[in-house]
Amino acid sequence: MVIGRFGENVENVRNVQGPKSKNLHFQSKICHKCNSERTQAADREFDRFHLLVRATLEAGKEPVSIFELNNYAEGSPGYLNVFRYFAKLLCCHIGDVQGPRPIRLARFAISEFDANCVALSIDRDVVHQQFSQVHGAHQYAAHGGLVVYGHKKTGGATCFHSTLTIGPVRYVYSMRLGLAERFELHFLHPRFHQWVKSKIAEAIDRPMSEVERHRLGL
Repeated sequence: MVIGRFGENVENVRNVQGPKSKNLHFQSKICHKCNSERTQAADREFDRFHLLVRATLEAGKEPVSIFELNNYAEGSPGYLNVFRYFAKLLCCHIGDVQGPRPIRLARFAISEFDANCVALSIDRDVVHQQFSQVHGAHQYAAHGGLVVYGHKKTGGATCFHSTLTIGPVRYVYSMRLGLAERFELHFLHPRFHQWVKSKIAEAIDRPMSEVERHRLGL
């Protein structure tokens, strides 16, 4: 098995020897307590949730209908743990680019806050559909890396966004930054703020294609 970027261009392809391969891990480190005791319930809940999502999608129904079940009603433990799972992933993506993790996102991920700050949508992955038409049924997983929304005038970050695909199912998740968080990034983390500004400038000069935007759920 290999991991990399596949599409119009094939990039950064690496071997994967097994499920514990370092090539499947985030580069940023997370402490043992946060990775196990504090987020284990969210990891396990996501496993159960994904099985339901896949079955619902394959039955031709909208995956969002799962949130009508009592186990995943808004504010329920199951609901919060699903969103905590994506909060943890988003923190890791931000950590991989040496970015500061928003405090409310991190504290929500480790169950110190119950106020959900993550937005989530679920649909069919477009790349999986394309590959299936050519190669038939196959194992597939992907993620969208870290997408940063930026303000055109200030160049500051306004939102963090990513995707996770398992089989035919794509999860698109994000967190919008509040005004205080945007000021904090600007004044307390100037190095990261300047990095974001440079990326925003590049994106304005060379905007994403419609294909790239579609793949990232934008």
